[in-house]
Amino acid sequence: MSNLTKEEAISKINDVLNKKNTFVLRLGNKEYVFQKDYIDTEYKVKEIVDEAYAIGRNKDVITNIRTKTDLNLGDEIILNYKYNYNERKLKGYLNCLYEDIYKSPINSTVRIKDGDIVISKEEYGYELDKEKMESIIISKVKKINCQDEVIPIMYLKPNNLYSELSKIDTMLGRFETHFNPKNENRSNNIRLASKATNNILLKPNEVFSFNENIQNSHIQQYFKEAPVIINGKQDKGKGGGMCQVSSTIYNAALYSGLKILNVTNHSIPSPYIEKGRDATVCNGYIDLKFSNSYNTPVFIYNQVYENKVISTIYGSSNDKKDIEIYTEITKEIPNESVIKNSEDLELGTSMVKQEGRKGYKVKTYRIYKTSPDAITEYISESYYPPEDKITLYGIRELSK
Repeated sequence: MSNLTKEEAISKINDVLNKKNTFVLRLGNKEYVFQKDYIDTEYKVKEIVDEAYAIGRNKDVITNIRTKTDLNLGDEIILNYKYNYNERKLKGYLNCLYEDIYKSPINSTVRIKDGDIVISKEEYGYELDKEKMESIIISKVKKINCQDEVIPIMYLKPNNLYSELSKIDTMLGRFETHFNPKNENRSNNIRLASKATNNILLKPNEVFSFNENIQNSHIQQYFKEAPVIINGKQDKGKGGGMCQVSSTIYNAALYSGLKILNVTNHSIPSPYIEKGRDATVCNGYIDLKFSNSYNTPVFIYNQVYENKVISTIYGSSNDKKDIEIYTEITKEIPNESVIKNSEDLELGTSMVKQEGRKGYKVKTYRIYKTSPDAITEYISESYYPPEDKITLYGIRELSK
């Protein structure tokens, strides 16, 4: 710059900076042209020119002469220039770049098609490595570097991998129950509950909760009034029929060898399933829960046909077992016969107001028949309380 005035030197440096104002960031086929003006980059050109012109002039005469002589002989003096940029705008640019290049990972999935198990492969996602990208941009601004740069990314691993899900290769257990399709409201509720608990993937040690799946599906608003059992009495309530779905899934879980964590029977034996094998549910406090006790994932698949609901649980053929479910009525409890007077009936007449029913205690067992010696596992005890038979006798005298 010895042959240039300060103004000429400033102008020349600014020309160079303008030519190196941009660089390209690349990711695959994508290109992003970064302009240093995006972050209000400012180089202190006048300060560096003033500092350069002061060399050989800012000290005593002898020192200045020596400095100029050394420079003429080829020595160099490295000057540190100053620069500024807007940190807030750099953060904003990184956020925009992050959103633009972000790719969500795609999970491997399981589906059942025409009775076959179909597993899709996963795809890894990626996101901008903001910390590295920030360092790269600051370095390129500092070094006035305009060479292309590869955008640094971090790969995102999907939650479900084909290598794991492909181990699902057989049916572990299956169960079906039948219902009356002419009861349209109850049939509607069965279909909704079956859909809400369908296509459920359970990884090792994960827990299936019937109520959580119902709640997460937001189907409650579509439930209709249908027969329900409340405190040992037949009544009507929204969602009647859900328990048939939970009972069907429960039995599929039993046959699949899954660990039963929580099951509660109805207060009245259910007509669609034998005693000791029903699983009632009530949103908020009665739930069906079981866990995947295997080292490989399992998949719950429900189907509803015209008059039956089927639940099938798929898993690894290494976990398939020959299982039998056995129930034992350990106690039959007789009901009482109660007689009541009624002024609604004429003297000498009677009627049965409540038929009543016997009560039962039932134990449920799971028998593993694949072992050399069959292993019997106790599952639960169900209690169905008896209901009194009530007969009304008339006490109203006949009018004369």
